[in-house]
Amino acid sequence: MTIKDVAKVANVSIATVSRVINGYDNVDEKTRKKVLKAIRELNYKPRMHYGLNGTLLRTVGVLLPDLGGYHYGEILTGIEEYCFENNFDVMISLTRSLPDVEKEVLDQYFKRKVDGILVCTLSGEEKLLERFLNSGVTIVAIDSKIDELRVDSVNVDNFNGAYYAMKYLYERRHRRILYIPGPQNAHAAFEREKAIEKFMIKHKVKVMISEERGFQPETGYSAIKNYLKKHGKDFTAIFCVNDYVALGALNALNDAGINVPEEVSIIGFDDSPFASYTIPPLTTVSQPRWLMGKLGAQLLLDKLNNPFKSSFRTIVLPVQVTERKSVKAL
Repeated sequence: MTIKDVAKVANVSIATVSRVINGYDNVDEKTRKKVLKAIRELNYKPRMHYGLNGTLLRTVGVLLPDLGGYHYGEILTGIEEYCFENNFDVMISLTRSLPDVEKEVLDQYFKRKVDGILVCTLSGEEKLLERFLNSGVTIVAIDSKIDELRVDSVNVDNFNGAYYAMKYLYERRHRRILYIPGPQNAHAAFEREKAIEKFMIKHKVKVMISEERGFQPETGYSAIKNYLKKHGKDFTAIFCVNDYVALGALNALNDAGINVPEEVSIIGFDDSPFASYTIPPLTTVSQPRWLMGKLGAQLLLDKLNNPFKSSFRTIVLPVQVTERKSVKAL
């Protein structure tokens, strides 16, 4: 199928089809939908080559919220190592989880004509990615759920990871648990919170949700400080959305003179590089961040090397509880 076939089925000019494929705004919505419908019906696969002799530019764009801490840094390491081994360059942009910045970065990627994009934890609207797909630019989501667009994705099993953490505490007879959640717009945090709600209903466990949300140590610190001030120590265990938050919570408990794990147990999520070195060493849910990055890059490069492959793959990596010394059985 060619662009001429699409134009004929949609009853528009070739130039109009080209404008839709290239993401231009000067096409009315009704016409745009007609063209996209024709592209889907004909299974037309536009392929944009910008190098010499129609070859790939061998450049991959990576969209990351930040590089603070360890999480996205390890994902990026997996991406970069696999791309380097396969002679692809990596272009990195940090969005600070701001939708306006995401849009600006994606505009730049579109103008610079990258071969494909790896999106880590998208905060804005998915339709920002649609013009890339219409133009034949491959997209893979990592640690991010894309609902409305058909793209390959790599995630960890956030739901079961949180469920395992709750089960671990429950089996050690903890029945009153304080949970410090992540941002509501983060897919991983949302899945973990859903699992806690399910476990709470099924096992009739009392779970208190702190008002503070976030992924940073200061979230854990302020959450514990404020909760103790309002309610006192009415819990026997704390589950933190990630190890960074657990680090802040440990500090706050220490300031309050509360011993871990003798008086309060605590469990994190990530198995961060510092988890073995906290006092006491942190029990946590491990997730393979480097592998997430590598597999995301592998899916992307495989699609670039096989542009007419129509199947879409979803990889969900398993997680497990890594037991250390921050949880005590009652």
